[in-house]
Amino acid sequence: MTLCGKFQENEVLLLVHLFICELSLALMAAALYLQGERPFVEFLFSSKTGIMFGLAILAFAVSGRVIVCQYLSHKRSPSPHFRLVVLMNLITVLLIGIMCELVVRAGSHREGDREMFANVILKPRIWQWAQPYYRELAEKSVAGQALLVYDEDLGWTVGSNKHFPYSTHKKEGPYWSSEEGLRAPKEKFLYGYDADKTDIAIVGDSFTFGDEVEYEEVWGFELDQLLGEKFRVLNFGVPGYGLDQIYLRYQADVRKWNPKVVIFGFIPHDLLRSTLVYPFASQTWQLPFSKPRFVLSDGQLTLMNRNAVPPEEIFSRRSISELPALEYDRGYRPSDWEKSWYHFSYLIRLFTSRYPPWFADNSEEELLQLNAEILKSFVRSATQAGSIPLIVYFPNRGDFDQPNSYLPLGKRMLQEAGLPYIDPTPCLLEVSPSVRFQRGGHYSPQSNVAVAKCLVDAVRELLGQPADG
Repeated sequence: MTLCGKFQENEVLLLVHLFICELSLALMAAALYLQGERPFVEFLFSSKTGIMFGLAILAFAVSGRVIVCQYLSHKRSPSPHFRLVVLMNLITVLLIGIMCELVVRAGSHREGDREMFANVILKPRIWQWAQPYYRELAEKSVAGQALLVYDEDLGWTVGSNKHFPYSTHKKEGPYWSSEEGLRAPKEKFLYGYDADKTDIAIVGDSFTFGDEVEYEEVWGFELDQLLGEKFRVLNFGVPGYGLDQIYLRYQADVRKWNPKVVIFGFIPHDLLRSTLVYPFASQTWQLPFSKPRFVLSDGQLTLMNRNAVPPEEIFSRRSISELPALEYDRGYRPSDWEKSWYHFSYLIRLFTSRYPPWFADNSEEELLQLNAEILKSFVRSATQAGSIPLIVYFPNRGDFDQPNSYLPLGKRMLQEAGLPYIDPTPCLLEVSPSVRFQRGGHYSPQSNVAVAKCLVDAVRELLGQPADG
């Protein structure tokens, strides 16, 4: 039996299979790109992309057979329609490709240091765009027009006597910082030493600082009110911090206040932040600073980039690849910044940006061990200083979308390390989902109240106070 048997020429059938064949080729090329560093056998048999690749090969083989048979039939009995169908197919595919390319080009726009289509950051990112953008942010910080300022030991911190506006969908207001660089209720505020009050320090990231809410709506202020006038809650939170910087902030700025209790709060993403050196190198942050980075050496914390590179030095480099300690930055991917031959097409840039190739990431255990050791070091340091440490895990919006059996990485780290902690999730569940978070993803005023109520009894117990106040 021949390959084609009694195969009859059919223009519609030919056109359909030409499209199927071309689509199969595109899917195979996309699948091979997405394979990345994965071994081919593993890719083929244990991934959805590999299954797609196999089905595309099958579809290509079937369609290819039909096309070959149509061609042979045409050779035996030439038909003017055969070439017309093939030409129509090629023109159609070309027009579709051009239209998609034009749509992506027209819809792309520049935001700061990056080019965007919808909510996708298009690769490659351009260092020559990043330099002036982040220089301007750094200059605003130096000129006192930003809340955060460069700090050699911490990377950045809340500046002294700063005022910075914030806005939500409902209202606008200022963030104030005190002379000591703490969140404050008004300008030129000085906390100082108060012998009549017992200090409770809270240290963490923007969920502790209280992004998107007023000073009187932050959980730290609510906790202060619940504890009563004999106690004072000092807010050392700094937006953008990871566990490493939270710990370093405690060492540099909190410890010397000799607080009775130190509350160390963090969100899930803070674990990853501990593995970064240059926040702007990752796709989610736009800070013009570098930061210190702990690594584990024989189970001990070793601090890299100890003296954080100042912004003016960072953005004077000719290429991002020249930055020191870049090899320790887990968020940096050379492919995000390197231009390839196929980047002439915005359509291909959109696909490769939206669907990056697979790469081996064996660092989850290292991530857990690193952050666990940071927290253990905090507990030891606070205890040695005569303070009582209290760790709080703050769930973010994504945690509430998971099934009950889901164990967030941060809680897994705490449990495996044997570190006691408080999780205010049960209290936050009592807040309506529609008002649980602000537009930017931080806790709403209602959620801040819920967090404070969830913590107050534990803090009272540590202070030797009755649970009912």
